[in-house]
Amino acid sequence: MVRTQTPARERILGAAFTLFGRYGFKRTSMEDIAAEAGLSRTALYLQFGSKEDIFRELAARLHEEALSQAEAALDDDQPIVERLRAAVEAKTLPMIQTVNESPHGSELIDEKNRLCGDLALASERRFQQMLARTFIHADEKGDLYLARSGLRAEEAAELFAQALNGLKGRGVTVARYRTSVASLVKLFVKGLGGSE
Repeated sequence: MVRTQTPARERILGAAFTLFGRYGFKRTSMEDIAAEAGLSRTALYLQFGSKEDIFRELAARLHEEALSQAEAALDDDQPIVERLRAAVEAKTLPMIQTVNESPHGSELIDEKNRLCGDLALASERRFQQMLARTFIHADEKGDLYLARSGLRAEEAAELFAQALNGLKGRGVTVARYRTSVASLVKLFVKGLGGSE
């Protein structure tokens, strides 16, 4: 669960985000974060016990923001293809951009996997639940025809999410990822009996 943000925590998380991107996780110290946030080490340690705690809270916050944006995109009035594309981009592009813009992107991904695997799994489950609800509503409105595909909404959501994960390999550019997502969404919607 993401804790209530105080001004000091906001400053710390913002400073850590900047420094992790600039220097990587391993080379960033608690002292560096305190200095960047304009706080004493004591004030920093009153908020967070370790650099790992900061990283986890930052990851939890980023996951929550991404899921909120994805949910808003899925609840929009746009056609299903546009809603899915926008939701996927909202959920995944911030991390891809961060990794691409940092010379320490690979290290940050490794640390995310090491420290925040549980957060990523929970985020993925929530996203799949959102997708399943979207597929059910689209089927009810006649925008999709799930029976023709032979998939239940939950199965379609899981398959779609797994296909998306295959697009996020190391070294993928934002432009290439966006193009691949748009193509996958169109293909998937057609496979579920929808139209562009």
